[in-house]
Amino acid sequence: MVHGKNQHFVSQFYFRNFSLDGKTICLFNLNNKKFIQSASIKDQCSKDYFYSKDPRVETLFSSLETSSKELISQIINNQNLSCLSEEQKQTLKRYLLFQHGRTEYARDSEEETANALFELYKPNIAECAKDQGVEISTEKLKNMKIKSNSKNSVLLSLVSGPLLYDLSMILLDNKTQTDFIFSDNPVVFYNSFFNDKVPNGTEGISSTGLQIYFPLNSKLALFIFDPTFYDLGQSEKTTINKDSDIQRLNGLQILYCNEHIYFGNMRMKDQIFLRYNQLKSKRPKQKTVNGVVASRIAEDGTYRELWHTSSTKIKYNLEDLSFLKHKKTEIPYGLRNPEMTEINYNILDAI
Repeated sequence: MVHGKNQHFVSQFYFRNFSLDGKTICLFNLNNKKFIQSASIKDQCSKDYFYSKDPRVETLFSSLETSSKELISQIINNQNLSCLSEEQKQTLKRYLLFQHGRTEYARDSEEETANALFELYKPNIAECAKDQGVEISTEKLKNMKIKSNSKNSVLLSLVSGPLLYDLSMILLDNKTQTDFIFSDNPVVFYNSFFNDKVPNGTEGISSTGLQIYFPLNSKLALFIFDPTFYDLGQSEKTTINKDSDIQRLNGLQILYCNEHIYFGNMRMKDQIFLRYNQLKSKRPKQKTVNGVVASRIAEDGTYRELWHTSSTKIKYNLEDLSFLKHKKTEIPYGLRNPEMTEINYNILDAI
């Protein structure tokens, strides 16, 4: 096998946190509705040259994962967050954003947006080609698609970590008989406060009311949130005794899954299949919503359009979690830190 050819978009060390033998994991394929009891970890969430044909990519990403692997292991071994310094907690947030932006789900989202914009420009492309003496058939242009290599989403996730520093973090301790599950898109962004109040997506990195959910193993998970809008108590650790809470959190993994759900023990099989059937109608057919939302004639006489893209809104009652309380506030939806967001935007634009 060519070194660096098989590139993972979810770390192998993460799978082992859920595995009973360190080598295999239980799997549910949402496309064919089939369960596999012992799927090889090394073959999961990976594809040949997923990011690049440069063999260094897999090694470089592995080096980025090393510190976060150690931090996650510390949390699991100590069963708390107090074992981490504030700087280490921020490192962990950066890793979660990196993991969020490197998946196949993120790549597909990026590709959807690129092709929606491409469709808008196809008439202009045909006209420009004709002016240059190049004939492009209508059928050929219709079938043209942009293929993403995840470069933009990975770059965004690597640069934008500081935008999460203001969020609070707690550890969820699962004391029920139902295990946490995870998917091929394990870091889930949600916003239960503004989801029903704002027409477009509310899961941006800088969005007010943002929530991030990430299971660490079958019994521990991280919940990161905007403290202006949610009350989860004063402790850095919350014990969950209600099976309904775990089912609701597991539902996030099903809703935002690309293709595969993973879990440690096959005794969860029936619960997962039942939860999938309950939620399958809520799973979006498209990951993003794209389109022109406004237009104007600029001072120089040119016609301008404002393009808007956001994640597809998924309606899900996360506020029903017993440990999560919405605060009473009239603060409108917007950016948590506009100044930092602008700096981040300028950095990305310069790159």
